[in-house]
Amino acid sequence: MAKAPVYTRSKAQNKNNVKQGDCQAGRPFFVRLIPELSAAALKARLDKELALWYELRAINVTGCGRLVLNDALAALVSSFGYSQATAYRLLKAGDGRLWAIYQSRRLPGRSVVQIYGLYQVAEYLNTCGLSRPVEIRASDFKGRRAKTAWLYASFFKPDGSRAKPISRDSIEAATGVLRRQQKRYDKVAGIKRAANFAFQQDGQGKLTPIRHLVDGKSRQWLKDRRLGNTYHSKALKAHRGMTKRVNAELQRSLERDEARLLKRFFLSAKSLVRSPERDKEALILVNKRDRVIKGRMEWCIA
Repeated sequence: MAKAPVYTRSKAQNKNNVKQGDCQAGRPFFVRLIPELSAAALKARLDKELALWYELRAINVTGCGRLVLNDALAALVSSFGYSQATAYRLLKAGDGRLWAIYQSRRLPGRSVVQIYGLYQVAEYLNTCGLSRPVEIRASDFKGRRAKTAWLYASFFKPDGSRAKPISRDSIEAATGVLRRQQKRYDKVAGIKRAANFAFQQDGQGKLTPIRHLVDGKSRQWLKDRRLGNTYHSKALKAHRGMTKRVNAELQRSLERDEARLLKRFFLSAKSLVRSPERDKEALILVNKRDRVIKGRMEWCIA
């Protein structure tokens, strides 16, 4: 499998170019999370290692991708609430996968942590595409439960962005997080949920709710058809950075035979017309002015 030389450097090059100023660790204000990497790490049970990779990138104030091991340990303990033993154990666990630890020639007696680039990590986690990163405050990224909850929350769109409905089962399939645990993480990360309803047009072109018959113990009744919820996180949008360039390289280097999933939800009629992969039951988001109940998320069958 071909590697992209622009994203990787050999260990010999790294050793010959280490300088004291390049390896500085500082106090971070924000941690940048990438949704697809977070979901893949949760599913592969590598969330602890990926959280540490995010944190190493955050404390690498010079952006060179290298940190003196002792300085990195001290910064992780002071900024993210690790014990020194836990931080060192996780650094050893991720060595050779998300970063590399080696002895520096320019700094005798010191070990250096070389943080792997975005392309290498995406390839390691078998991720074929990356969307726009999100940022959260470093002060919120403390504690094992909070870290995992924010990795889970990064899978959703930031508040204010347009998002599509998704079921709990689909979230579980994408992240490996069980339904009960999803609800716990929703509370920790402050996830906002909005209900979605399915509609159709009658003979006069008016929107009418799609209803289905519900069987109870002693009676039956009609109920409006619900779709999956829409979820939004409290994270902030971050700059795209290298994601566009990395996506192009991933598409060239990764060979995949997986069939593309059919799209079911469309935010506009224009996106529906342009999409060649449409589900038989495609739904379009109803304009705010046309909704039966103002403020409710309603989707009409195309």
